[in-house]
Amino acid sequence: MGCCNPNYREVVNDQEDKVNKNGKDSIPTFIKIIAILITVGGLAFVFLV
Repeated sequence: MGCCNPNYREVVNDQEDKVNKNGKDSIPTFIKIIAILITVGGLAFVFLV
């Protein structure tokens, strides 16, 4: 479906509503925390060694 299709805006709005209904992060919180800890540990290692 191209951008010139008259129903394009409707389809985009429907898809956006579906995404908003889920309301969940695409990356779980514990994975974010692990990634932050690895990053901080790596930076600490670089600056302390």
